[in-house]
Amino acid sequence: MAIIYPDMYNRPEKYNTGNTENHLNLRNEYVNINTPERILSVISGAFLLYSGIKSLFKHPVKGLSKVVAGGTLFMRGASGHCPVYEAVGADSTKPEVINIKQKFTVTSPSNEVYQFWRRLENLPLFMHHIESVEEKGPIHSHWRARFSKNTPAISWNAEIVKEIENQFIGWHSVKGSPLEHGGKVEFNDAPGGGTEVEVVFSYQSPIGGLGTGLAKQFSPAIEEIIREDILNFKHFIETKEVPD
Repeated sequence: MAIIYPDMYNRPEKYNTGNTENHLNLRNEYVNINTPERILSVISGAFLLYSGIKSLFKHPVKGLSKVVAGGTLFMRGASGHCPVYEAVGADSTKPEVINIKQKFTVTSPSNEVYQFWRRLENLPLFMHHIESVEEKGPIHSHWRARFSKNTPAISWNAEIVKEIENQFIGWHSVKGSPLEHGGKVEFNDAPGGGTEVEVVFSYQSPIGGLGTGLAKQFSPAIEEIIREDILNFKHFIETKEVPD
């Protein structure tokens, strides 16, 4: 995965998972746990240590187990290093980014395809993971997405940052949004007629804060949802039927 295009983002490092080492090397390589996880580990470890020490004489085995577990958690948080993460190649200090790219041809002319996509409120018609897009002006919009029935919806504001009529639309989430998101769509006349559409969607995984290990576990499923939703566009624009 790489940056979609350099002039699209003010914060390109959020979307660069292909070579993050180059710009994150200033971090201590020993640290592989993000700050929220470290704080939680320290608090949990301190509680277990206290509880274990209190019960050492009444319940030696149980108390000792708590002391060992608490000490391990406390050191995990204090040092910022997790041997388990290291063993599986995980690092929760680096965001997990989902980058999806699809290219396909539709039978409709490029101006018609562009105009349909340019009205961002049309996206939920074929993208099932997007619940709504509300346009707030010529370039600003409010997005709401849900990646599964069992997870809460996530909302953010976005802005169009580059646009060429009938050819190109590029957008990204505004600074301070709870979800980092960006995308672009290119429209080119196909040699045999119709329109070649190239779509790129990028998300910083919404569960990345829980740890990169978890994010990597769920990212393939999220990526498959988004990829399928993008391809639904071809079906919709050609048949005017809402995909199942």
